[in-house]
Amino acid sequence: MLLSLLRRFFVQRKSARLLAEAQRLLREGALEEAERAGAECAKLSPDLADVHYLRASIALAQQRNESAALHFTRTLEVLPPSDPTRPRTMLRLAAALQDCNKQPEAEQWYRRILDVDPGNRDALLCLAVMREDSDVEEARSMMDRYTALQDGAAPRLRRALMLPAILQSSEEIDRIRQRLDRELDELLDRESPKIPNPEFEVGATAFNLAYHGRDDSALMRKLGRVVRSLYAARTALDRRPLGSGGRIRIGFVSAYFYTHSIARTTHGLIKDLPRDVFEVHVFAIAPRTDDWSETIRRSADRYAGLPLDLGRAREAIESSALDILFYADLGIDPLTYFLAFWRLAPIQLVTWGHPVTTGIDTIDYFVSAEALETQGSETQYTERLIRLPGYFQPRYARPVLGAPRKSREELGLPADKHLYCCLQNLFKLHPDFDAAVKAILERDSQAELVLLEFLRPSTTEQLRRRFDRTLGALTSRIRFVPRSAHRDFLQHVAAADVVLDPFHFGGNNSSCEALSLGIPVVTLPAFQLRGRFSLGLYREMDLDCCIARSPDEYVEIALRLGRDAKYRKSVSEQISARCARLFDRPDAALALGEELLRIARTAP
Repeated sequence: MLLSLLRRFFVQRKSARLLAEAQRLLREGALEEAERAGAECAKLSPDLADVHYLRASIALAQQRNESAALHFTRTLEVLPPSDPTRPRTMLRLAAALQDCNKQPEAEQWYRRILDVDPGNRDALLCLAVMREDSDVEEARSMMDRYTALQDGAAPRLRRALMLPAILQSSEEIDRIRQRLDRELDELLDRESPKIPNPEFEVGATAFNLAYHGRDDSALMRKLGRVVRSLYAARTALDRRPLGSGGRIRIGFVSAYFYTHSIARTTHGLIKDLPRDVFEVHVFAIAPRTDDWSETIRRSADRYAGLPLDLGRAREAIESSALDILFYADLGIDPLTYFLAFWRLAPIQLVTWGHPVTTGIDTIDYFVSAEALETQGSETQYTERLIRLPGYFQPRYARPVLGAPRKSREELGLPADKHLYCCLQNLFKLHPDFDAAVKAILERDSQAELVLLEFLRPSTTEQLRRRFDRTLGALTSRIRFVPRSAHRDFLQHVAAADVVLDPFHFGGNNSSCEALSLGIPVVTLPAFQLRGRFSLGLYREMDLDCCIARSPDEYVEIALRLGRDAKYRKSVSEQISARCARLFDRPDAALALGEELLRIARTAP
């Protein structure tokens, strides 16, 4: 008995020493050594909750989310049911599961927390944000419970910005926009303390508003006024002569300077601005390491990877004493959206990474292209509109298959059908698009519509429910293909007979990809920039046979291409012969440089 007690004593002492050592190593950032010490401690004391929690924390620091979830699960297995730290551990387990893209399991854990602690604010907030994609009304109801416990402007604004990704009808769009307008007015009328960290406390933008097919300028301007009233960001900057240190210092900022559509459409501006005039800085928020991030890094004169911390990002940009700050996108990422409320350079611009006006009074210009805008379209922007002349895609790299084309059978697609593909994010599929889809499927008995599954199954299911209502039995001829690596995505594009550009918010990168492979893209240009990129590509190729002037003509063009193989081959050959004009051109950057020089010379 005594020997057994002594052994247990020495094991406990060694475990305590190893645990303390692992904790120290974690604090110092020596993650591999910390994990080794933690693993040894777990062998000695497998029922010690603290060591499993520590190993989970180490795994999170190493971005091993699956391992972190396993260790948090083990922590809960050995913690007594009455232990007061259980809710905290359950929260961290749910967050790790979310990071593993295991949304249903994460949701279950948030609900378990609320079962035992209905007033747990963190669980309420996390579950509300999770449910936003599946059921906006349930999410807003949870935010009501949250604001009852944590009153303030930030959760109220977060609730107002909860907008459905999949829209069921135009009538629903009207209701949503009216509700948002009303709730923004309520925030403007309400006396509220300032929000110090809106990138986390609000943590959202009006991203989904862009897919309504309406003019968003009034709502975005009102949203900008709300944020300005709640967030103490500096709006003025001491003026200094532009280029006073020699070349004009311009900084490009984004959270998407890696393998992403925004990197592909911005890289040329960074690369081709004339270096005898411009010194080009790049600020990559929460940078990732891949081929595109390295390409962007090599194209810049100065490159800085910035943390996911608005204050530190702001300080780093401010210390560069820029003349011009250029946002590659605004309205997708919360940090860059709220960062844009600061005046960090005498001239601040944005372009079409997210092709919607910002409503932010410290963004001076929106960079677009003459080929994409309509007469009078400046009224759709809260910024001054720059219409660059010439071709608008800056140094866009031509997509290539990189391997022989796969047969439809290899891709799991039917060989004997006419494939109409619309491989866009599903939130681009506006309810107005359903009538065109229905007409194509009704009039072409061999037609199948190929769509791309969404990352979250609930989003795909919402669209299926809409199709069941608007298309009826024709829904059986819609095929969803799984998301895949880019090279496999291109194989699916290459297998299409026709690519359908959705109404109101069409493709840009996706249209470039289809045209590079000689696949016809049918497009109905919208009245706004976000629905006119395919038009711009066709104008550059001097080809108009796939451009419709009405929904009915859109259907007729699609059907002719889908059913008439000889005609389709002729159009495809014309596209293949001309599409080289779309790629690897410096036009946009050179035109931007001239425009920025003009602005700099006339700036007060």
